[in-house]
Amino acid sequence: MEPFAFEMRSNEISGRGLYATILIPAGTLIHTAPCLLFTKDSYTAHARHTVLEHYLFNCTNGDRLLALGYGSIFNHDETPNVDFRVDRENLCITYRACREIEAGKELCIYYGDKLWFDYHGKKLEQESSEEEGENFLSRIEL
Repeated sequence: MEPFAFEMRSNEISGRGLYATILIPAGTLIHTAPCLLFTKDSYTAHARHTVLEHYLFNCTNGDRLLALGYGSIFNHDETPNVDFRVDRENLCITYRACREIEAGKELCIYYGDKLWFDYHGKKLEQESSEEEGENFLSRIEL
């Protein structure tokens, strides 16, 4: 499906995001993002204190992955049209359409219920804690 199924655009509400340029059938592989690994120790000592904190995906062992390519451009939606799978062993994340996506629609994933930004006028805050990432950008790890 890559690279012509979507394009990057900006809007005033969510900033930069990815938008379907064609009809994308359910189950279609949209993107495979290579990742940089932050071990649990490296994350705790360094990365969690930087802007990268908001772009890291959780692994089941406490490590974090930073999605490269378009992987960090997917915006949040409470009813996402894209699902993702973290593959710690191969250092990548795959993104697939979880339902049919019409051309022009934004491609969105679900970040979790602990958000650090306002979402459609709702004030959502996340307290800083050691466990704060447990519900953030987590999916089944392959």
